[in-house]
Amino acid sequence: MLNSFSVENYRSFSRNQDIELRPLTLFFGWNSGGKSAMLRFLPLIAESVQVSGPPIWLSGLVGRHATWSSLVSKATGRGTLSFSLTWADGFHAEWKVSGDLEGRWQEAESTSVNGIGFSSVDVKFSGLVPKLDAALQVDEVCELKSRLRSFSEQVQWISGVRSRAPRVVTYGGGASKTLQPDGSDAVEHLISAQLRSSADPILESTKQFFAAMGEQLILDNPVDGVWRVLLHPSGGPQVRVDLCDTGEGYSQVLPVLVALAKSQADGAKLLCLEQPELHLHTRAQTELARQLVNTAKNSAAPKILVETHSEILLTSIQLAIANGEIAADLVRVYWVESRADGTSDAVPVSFNDKGQPDNTALAGAFGEALKLGQQLLNQQLRMVRK
Repeated sequence: MLNSFSVENYRSFSRNQDIELRPLTLFFGWNSGGKSAMLRFLPLIAESVQVSGPPIWLSGLVGRHATWSSLVSKATGRGTLSFSLTWADGFHAEWKVSGDLEGRWQEAESTSVNGIGFSSVDVKFSGLVPKLDAALQVDEVCELKSRLRSFSEQVQWISGVRSRAPRVVTYGGGASKTLQPDGSDAVEHLISAQLRSSADPILESTKQFFAAMGEQLILDNPVDGVWRVLLHPSGGPQVRVDLCDTGEGYSQVLPVLVALAKSQADGAKLLCLEQPELHLHTRAQTELARQLVNTAKNSAAPKILVETHSEILLTSIQLAIANGEIAADLVRVYWVESRADGTSDAVPVSFNDKGQPDNTALAGAFGEALKLGQQLLNQQLRMVRK
């Protein structure tokens, strides 16, 4: 399991950023500050390793056909990306990857593995791994190759815009270890779970969220191989509604719930979730926060990275800390601070056992809501005085 990573000269992050991965790590901040870019960095590296092409694969689902000039910071004018990965046992690797700003070439300049350095001047690279001949086999390089492959298989990225739940699913059997980033196969994973057992933990965990909303999630199988996802209101025993006919919130949150549930069973152990609260009302966001907390504190917990704008989500997690539902040291927030020059920094925020932050970085997170509330109160008071 990864313990931390760092990036420098990446997107808006011109300066080095060290990101410690807690069981629950949140990126919070204003629009276009770099939250999504930071969350996508590990999925980008994982996809690059799987493709086995250039060091950084920019033409995939994560890279979205980016150019090298859009990957590196425009504020510096430098064409070199630096980053590192550190595992829980202390195994550490650093890279410098350069690219032509016009997109003609890309190469790993160097890597350092547990302090042993390799340069493209001396050795060739296969993606991010030094390509050594039989006479130059180094244990650290072999270990790095193995760890990168394992890491790439453990990353689950759920993108910021997910597919609407389908009206009908034709299921031929089996489900992959991870979901598609847009969640388009989330129902297939639930079907696979139900066919194993109606009490499968993946199915049961997903159902808990809807039960808290007063809905029973039903997988209906009217014809062999054909399935529907229905919601059954607890107060209306005869009412069954296709999930795709409900509000966008339930369709958007379904892949998030399935990914969380799978992470405690046979799924990926590093979850990168973009705006998991998308289209959810306050009560549903509070329940989602409870699901995140319960997953993060589990003994078989994955590392969960969340990019969010939700004050409800953040406050609910702070309240869970204050209530003793999750230990404070299992949670870390990074406030992505946008600078006037177009660069950003990820400022770490920890909490005490009362859920209070250890610095003032989050002061701006709730400022606008408090300001609007105060303006409304002042206007109401003025109207009363008239």
